[in-house]
Amino acid sequence: MFNLLLDHPEPNFAALELVLKGEQEPRRVHLVELGFDEEVLQVINERYLSRPWIPLPPWFGSTESLQPACFENLVAIYHSLGHDFVPIWPVWPEHPTPRRRFTEDTAQLNRGQRAWVEVNSGHIASWEDFERFPWDKIRGDPAPAKFVAKNLPSGMKMTVTSTLFEHVGENLVGYARLFYMLHDEPELVARIFDSWGQKVYDFYESVVGMDELGAIFHADDLGYRTSTMVSPHILRQLVFPWLRRFAELAHQHGKMFWLHSCGNLYQSGVIEDLIRDVQIDALHSFQDTILPVTDFKTRYGDRVAALGGLDVDKLSRLDEASLRRYIRDVVERCTPGGRFALGSGNTVTNYIPVESYSIVVEEARGWQPPHRAM
Repeated sequence: MFNLLLDHPEPNFAALELVLKGEQEPRRVHLVELGFDEEVLQVINERYLSRPWIPLPPWFGSTESLQPACFENLVAIYHSLGHDFVPIWPVWPEHPTPRRRFTEDTAQLNRGQRAWVEVNSGHIASWEDFERFPWDKIRGDPAPAKFVAKNLPSGMKMTVTSTLFEHVGENLVGYARLFYMLHDEPELVARIFDSWGQKVYDFYESVVGMDELGAIFHADDLGYRTSTMVSPHILRQLVFPWLRRFAELAHQHGKMFWLHSCGNLYQSGVIEDLIRDVQIDALHSFQDTILPVTDFKTRYGDRVAALGGLDVDKLSRLDEASLRRYIRDVVERCTPGGRFALGSGNTVTNYIPVESYSIVVEEARGWQPPHRAM
């Protein structure tokens, strides 16, 4: 019977980095995830590690809710699964609670209610709202990264993640309002992006010098199935200069800069902006209906690494035999030559069966470099 967790993990972020840079042929399939839904983490923690679960801190909440045992669990989970790093998000004390819609969560590991973004409104709709917003009080607290750093096993690193475009659209303004304001109040929109961009930069700057940090894993969903959410001109004006600053900060400290972005980055050509101008080291988030990771590796694999790649819909729906064939095809086509690590195309959601994720891990461990295959 397959054992999801390793008895003697050997994390090696240094090897992962060389593989992603195309400087070393992979000796194994490295695993990478932007994250797991908390319900999945809890199952792995309780069922496989026999550890009591401590809820994760809310992103917008008090640092008083942070418990060291929570982060000890996170490290134990990622380490035991065979990952080379632990992904960490900051908490944002003093940030007003984002507006959300709620509906029933029908996932296998449901959380009761599932939250949806309130697209029609956020906290800022006018210059008066902008001036009232508590900018001076808000900062990204590096406490989660500091807790994790104390518990990392030898060879393991962490990544840190925040968001810019997505946060402005989801929380500060609301996507629908943002699209109107780009026409009606462009100067206000620019101030909002710059104000939040500086907050994100300040957070990254507070942790980028830590020896335990391996990469900035920035997350910004820039598009949907057929296009980007806004025109490439808007992204080049408001978003990409900040992404470039984040990447430069990482590179100045000898760290990698990875970007998670859902959506079609290819139709409009902004993928070239991200590779050439922002200088991302790796791209994460792939949907087969947009561009399968195997095609991405063929087109761009000599210039940038691909992270994850396994379509979440397939991870959620395929039967075991079909899922194994799908994973093996991705592994065999993407792993040789480096610039690839395996994982979900987005995150391990609570509607992906844990058994399906176990198949991902099993197939990864079963791969052998061509010169070692029997």
